[in-house]
Amino acid sequence: MIKLLRSHYAPTLPPVAIFLISAGSLGFAFYAQYVQKLLPCVLCLYQRVPFYVAGGLAILALLLLRIPGASRVLVYLCGMAFAIGTGIAIYHVGVQELWWEGPAMCGGLTSGAASVADLKAQLMAQPIVRCDKIDWALFGISMPTVNVFFSAILAILCFIAPLRWMKR
Repeated sequence: MIKLLRSHYAPTLPPVAIFLISAGSLGFAFYAQYVQKLLPCVLCLYQRVPFYVAGGLAILALLLLRIPGASRVLVYLCGMAFAIGTGIAIYHVGVQELWWEGPAMCGGLTSGAASVADLKAQLMAQPIVRCDKIDWALFGISMPTVNVFFSAILAILCFIAPLRWMKR
């Protein structure tokens, strides 16, 4: 009975896990930003995008479980999103470690100001968040460094999962 249930629900495991991990990662990022008051730089915001994409693809994979090939392709696409996230995180680590220069927009803001006075007021009130500054570290390891390994592991698991758990 347990083996029958396990084989019946095994294809749902990768998309559910991807969705929960993506939601949890974004939840942690929002917690750090809004509760712990760690303002993200532009590259930090870019590092969130693969988790949004993977979460959406995971939901779509769950909806398309009756079409196993489509569901497996979507999990592979989640792996691609996490691989891209790994690249973004590596770039961010390089900027933090001063291995290379960051983008020009690091520290800037997008404004909807109607006048020069409004823009000046926004700029004066907005704290500048630099991409090369490490705001938080645990045992000397910054969040982008953690994200390099976390995203790489997720990418590898997404490439393995369709072969392992989503076979029919």
